[in-house]
Amino acid sequence: MNSKLSLFALMLFLSIGASAQKIGQCASHEYLKYLDAKNPGIEAYVKNLPNQVKNDKKTRAQVITVPVVFHIVYNSAAENLTDDYITAQIDLLNKSYLRQNADTYSLRAEFFPYVGPAKVQFMLAQIIRKSTTVTKFNYIVDFWGNNEADFVKQTALGGSDAISPSTKLNVWICDLGDNTGSDGLLGFAYPPSGLPNWGGMQFPTGNLEGVVLDYLAVGGTAKLPKGNLQYGVKGKTAVHEIGHYLGLRHIWGDDDGACQGQQGFEDDGISDTPHQADASNFNCNKNTNSCNQGAGDLKDMVENYMDYSSETCQNSFTKGQVALMESVLNNQRLLVRIPTKIEDYDLTANVSIYPNPSDQMVHVSIMNLEFTTAEVMLINNVGQVLHKRNLSKNTASTDINVQDLPNGIYFMKLVIDNEYVYNQKVMVQK
Repeated sequence: MNSKLSLFALMLFLSIGASAQKIGQCASHEYLKYLDAKNPGIEAYVKNLPNQVKNDKKTRAQVITVPVVFHIVYNSAAENLTDDYITAQIDLLNKSYLRQNADTYSLRAEFFPYVGPAKVQFMLAQIIRKSTTVTKFNYIVDFWGNNEADFVKQTALGGSDAISPSTKLNVWICDLGDNTGSDGLLGFAYPPSGLPNWGGMQFPTGNLEGVVLDYLAVGGTAKLPKGNLQYGVKGKTAVHEIGHYLGLRHIWGDDDGACQGQQGFEDDGISDTPHQADASNFNCNKNTNSCNQGAGDLKDMVENYMDYSSETCQNSFTKGQVALMESVLNNQRLLVRIPTKIEDYDLTANVSIYPNPSDQMVHVSIMNLEFTTAEVMLINNVGQVLHKRNLSKNTASTDINVQDLPNGIYFMKLVIDNEYVYNQKVMVQK
């Protein structure tokens, strides 16, 4: 599907009836409408966000390692999950995003050309346990746009404060409720704040960024979630919600059943996901084609992590979805990663140093790269720093005078945000 990407809270509702579970509609689309009414133009921008992928020329590591901080906020012993649930969740996330999950065999052959691995893996950075007097964190949005479920992210309100959300993925685990106060929510996530063309608006603020999961949905193959028998969850709620955190929308576009050409049609902004009228209602029906467009049209992709199909059949992201997530990691969430060796990063396309050789001035600039600060150093062949300059996102270039230096080989070293290092030989030749 193509044309629209959500920049709002996205969640998976699960309301429980007296004798059977009842699946409720996701409120993400309504939440976007609410935001657009308060801030005109947001919805239009959401539709155009996928253009970022086409225009993205930034460079990133072959595989990004995302550090994850888990906050277990519990009111009862049952909610205080043991470490094996967390390690099982990390293992499932890695296998799902790297496409090393054992259930990929069940993907239908017609989707083979469209799917692929994401170049992202997850590492457990910290587990924080916080006892709370709050019995349930309910997803209720008030008149001012505040989400009461976000209280779980704030120590003063019974939750746990985020740990460095600009550089780490924070995941809060608690007892979640829906907007009625019932057991109706498995998880929710916000997209990146500070997106292009949003002006000065920050929604949500940095300390609210991350993923919230109901404690019943956390786990993996090695330690199944506590809600596995009752609700069929296998740990893939986290896969779905982190997809939202990295910019993905539901595969059917949250348009309440419309297909292309019909009034109200919207889609997920991804060109290689098939059109789908609505969520798959937690089933694995591989014969459904809810938006049949004639010969050669693909059926609904119930295997996609961003559908509401049963977790039994979810096993894939499409290449288009992967491209968007990688673009977000390359832009809005550039710093959410573990620094690795210099050779893991190819910044050749992002750093310009010229002329080279030079006999007077050498120009240094950083292009198409989101950063806060950078240090530029000219070093001789015995390691002495001869010149030093500081750059920022507002001043991303500088000139270094080499006319008084003797002929020879020198080294230009850039240290970006104290994490990424770029070196290039510079020749002074008169």
